[in-house]
Amino acid sequence: MLASDANVCAPGKDYFKFNLLFLTCVGLWRNDDWPKKWLLFYDIFELTMHTLPIIYIIITSIGTYQHHTELTLFLANLDKNLVAVNFITKYIIFALKRKQISMLVTEIMHSGDKITVNCIKLMTIHVVVSTIFSMSVLTAFCGTALINREMIVETWMPFDPMKNLNQFLLAFQILATMFTPSVLRGSAMQGLICSLIMYLCEQLEELQRRIRALKYCKENEVEMRNQFKDIIRKHVRIMRYSGTMKVIFNEYFFVQNLAITLELCLNAVMITVVGSSQMKVLLSFLAFLCVALLNAYIYSYLGNELIIQSANVAQAAYDAEWTSWPVGLQKDLLFVIRNAQKPLALSAGGMAYMSMQTFAQALYNGYSIFAVLNDAVD
Repeated sequence: MLASDANVCAPGKDYFKFNLLFLTCVGLWRNDDWPKKWLLFYDIFELTMHTLPIIYIIITSIGTYQHHTELTLFLANLDKNLVAVNFITKYIIFALKRKQISMLVTEIMHSGDKITVNCIKLMTIHVVVSTIFSMSVLTAFCGTALINREMIVETWMPFDPMKNLNQFLLAFQILATMFTPSVLRGSAMQGLICSLIMYLCEQLEELQRRIRALKYCKENEVEMRNQFKDIIRKHVRIMRYSGTMKVIFNEYFFVQNLAITLELCLNAVMITVVGSSQMKVLLSFLAFLCVALLNAYIYSYLGNELIIQSANVAQAAYDAEWTSWPVGLQKDLLFVIRNAQKPLALSAGGMAYMSMQTFAQALYNGYSIFAVLNDAVD
């Protein structure tokens, strides 16, 4: 069994339904089985969702440059542009790798693996909570800027947003329409990627239980050998899935780590230049930093869990009652141990593995860059 009787198992093919629906709603998951008319409309929708955030970056970059002489305002705009660039770069990578991701998801869905109901609930809660949190932060600062009649980010418009209330509301609505897809797409991508990692961890835990449960005796030798062969085949398949994910999301996680390093560095600079009279600007910095830190922490935590669970397979094999096994089975078990001693891990640009250590290193790198810049200025 995959888990205890209290934790009912669910078919793995249902595991990704919520994530794929979310990705479809934000224009990142095209279903080729749809009628041609639907596909045409979806292609237009997808192109629009691709274009709006890019236009947002262009017009806000112009607005940021126009205020480059005002240090506080320039840094505030730069921080918000960095958040948008992070989202946009990641969804471009995701879109380019979508075919590979689709093939991996399809293979997992038809693998026959079971997923516990608790894991499905945890995955759904994670997606919903992270989306609500990100949108709440965005809504809070948009609402505050709207009440104070301030632009949440300086931007170029073909009209003067501050001329009258109607033009201000129009500019505000344009910016919100262009930026919101990036936030929603970020949550949708994170949901699917985290679900894939959680699936690997769940299956590795199942392998550990099955290995420890192996009991050998003359009467059940054939059955036990078949069970052990099935365990080895599944372990090899899980390693292949992990290797595929490592290749697919290599650039994605590199951008993620680079963004959190730059975000932390920028926030450290902002703290040193913003006075007590500009605490509102500083709060916006810290709020966006909290969102970025949370997202980076989730990826790092799950990546670390994958490393731990994959290494635990070797420990589970060693803990099995292998001393009474035939020599041939002991050699096969040694093969499992040797392979499991190379932990499964997700790479970030080929320079680091996604783990809590990498998360801490990214934070340290951000502070180190700030310290060097600060010393150079002094």
